[in-house]
Amino acid sequence: MPIRRILLATDGSRESNHALRWVEVIAVRFGASVTAVSVLETLNRDALKLTAGLKKDISLADSEILNSEQSRLARISAALQKKGIEAEIRISQGAPHEEIVKAARERRADLIAMGKRGLTPWGRMLLGSTTSAVLRKAPVPVLTVRRGTGKLAVKKILFPTAFAPMAGATLTWASELAEKFGAVLHLLHVIEAHKSYQSVKGGFIGKLKDSASRQLHSLAERTPGQKRNAISVRESVAVSPRAWSAIVDFAREQEIDLIVMGTNARKGVPKFFLGSVAEDVIKESPCPVITVRP
Repeated sequence: MPIRRILLATDGSRESNHALRWVEVIAVRFGASVTAVSVLETLNRDALKLTAGLKKDISLADSEILNSEQSRLARISAALQKKGIEAEIRISQGAPHEEIVKAARERRADLIAMGKRGLTPWGRMLLGSTTSAVLRKAPVPVLTVRRGTGKLAVKKILFPTAFAPMAGATLTWASELAEKFGAVLHLLHVIEAHKSYQSVKGGFIGKLKDSASRQLHSLAERTPGQKRNAISVRESVAVSPRAWSAIVDFAREQEIDLIVMGTNARKGVPKFFLGSVAEDVIKESPCPVITVRP
């Protein structure tokens, strides 16, 4: 799973600036190049009856915005190159999520990185529309970053799994990142069960946990031997009525630096639904999340 090319979707927001810091760290570790892309949404002039003078004013405003974005992206490119990272810039016009996905395909990106809006109590309830659309349509894994940290370090990576068919591919991403950063890799499975099950006699929950632990260990063994020997792996099984909540709680309690997880799309409509667990984790996670689609 080499990361050779990273696409950074940036709009100048605080969140996208946080994403830039992560891109710098990942690009240096993997020796990857970076394309910084900004998408400009212009006024729909065809839908308005505009005078010649107003059309001219809009054109001047568009030119000013374009020049400003070119300067901003040039500064990002220069900062990346200063760190020894090959960088280029791209500015396009249209629907942001469509242009980001298009740029990722054209640049053959291995990873898309972007900020996630939503730092207010209301904002935490919803993903930004652009971020949400990119997550659903991206041809490659997506790194979403909500908040910044002081000194960026990746010492602990969390791989939550529901044992989906594509879990092995996502584990490859998690283990590769763990090896590159010298991080501890935490494997977590959450048994979604109501608290009332805890009172069932006969060790019902205990047996479920034992079964899940065996599956988790079997999945861990699918990591190539050389890579498995190079990283420290810890396996955990939790019981909770809501899987996403247990994942977020685990990330907080264990001070996880990065979550790598798969997205389980609903049958028949994989392009439009991420899976509620992944979406809720992204919304509430205390750290950045890389989502890997089936």
